[in-house]
Amino acid sequence: MNTNLALCLALQRAHASLRLKLDDELGIYHGIGFSDFVLLDLLAQTANGRIRIVELVRPLGLPHSAVLRQLIALEKIGLVVRDGASDERYAVLRPAGRVLVNAARETADSICSRAVTSIAPSMIAPVSTALLALACAPSLVIS
Repeated sequence: MNTNLALCLALQRAHASLRLKLDDELGIYHGIGFSDFVLLDLLAQTANGRIRIVELVRPLGLPHSAVLRQLIALEKIGLVVRDGASDERYAVLRPAGRVLVNAARETADSICSRAVTSIAPSMIAPVSTALLALACAPSLVIS
């Protein structure tokens, strides 16, 4: 098997295992799934908890319509609000969403810390750098 394909398949398997564990634990303790956590965390990392909805598509790995469906569900439970005109729609983190994502970060951090112990400490920084480079690869941009 091609080494590049093997790497991408291994990456997918690692992501699937991690996602399943995070979905389970975040669901039990916080009532959200991993994809909800990722969206809330992206919002919490912005200066004012506000980001254009189209800017969520690539980091979430979802089509625009799926991002909207996810935002609607989170809006219904009071964690986010959609704001702005149709051409400049924003997702805004509400105070309840900020409280929840901060608590959920502790759960996610604990799970990720345990998972990462399977990687040699000297490999963590290079693996992280490589994954960030892959995430930003120009060849993966959809035009």
